[in-house]
Amino acid sequence: MAGDRTTTAEFLLGTLLSVPGRVADATIRRPPPERWVLARTRTPEAEAARAAEHALVEGLVERLGAVDGVALVVAQVDDRRVTPGLGLDPGRRLELVCQLAATAYFATALDPPELLRRIDAAAVADWGTGAYADPRLPHPPGSVAAALAYYRDGGRHPDGSPRERPALSAPGALGARLTWDEPGRTPVAEPSPTMFNSSFAQYADDPAAAEAVRAARAEHGRILCLGRSGAGGPQRPGYFTVPRGWRRRGH
Repeated sequence: MAGDRTTTAEFLLGTLLSVPGRVADATIRRPPPERWVLARTRTPEAEAARAAEHALVEGLVERLGAVDGVALVVAQVDDRRVTPGLGLDPGRRLELVCQLAATAYFATALDPPELLRRIDAAAVADWGTGAYADPRLPHPPGSVAAALAYYRDGGRHPDGSPRERPALSAPGALGARLTWDEPGRTPVAEPSPTMFNSSFAQYADDPAAAEAVRAARAEHGRILCLGRSGAGGPQRPGYFTVPRGWRRRGH
């Protein structure tokens, strides 16, 4: 009995002592007010990082649009400020993350194999350089070589099982994925306003974008969709981050 009373007293004491820490932690995790968000995302450091990120995305769009036989239809950009969850910030180190997401649509009359060869020759991006590998495939997933093999082999693995729909992906800082219309498959989705879990966002949405994509598909026959989430995982959650605790330090 005495041992039980001691254990209970120690438990209660420990609980009481932990309350201030829990309160402080909860205060840090509370989403920052918008005025603080705006102040931190308008610093010279944030503006410089934002400009560099815009240049990265614009360069990718320009290179793809310059491929012979490919025409840019419309591009949409979302400059978002998010409170990171565990997927982006497993160590709960960050208060705020700035990301630049983008979606660009292109039109072409080229068939996929010829389109892929021209994209490869134009050095649009380092496609298929991720760490993931499929042992059934001789080429890295998301690479031009893997996509070309898909068409050469009739969309099937050597054992006859169907392969996934081909796409090009450029992981890392670029974080881009390119998909295109496939005969007999659901076409790539048209542009539409999207809701984001962000505390503040600037979203360049063109109300006529969907109609422009439909018209380009009717004229050229095929639409390409270049998507970029702006998040590169825990190692690069966004182009600018704010560490936890900066509000407590009076910044």
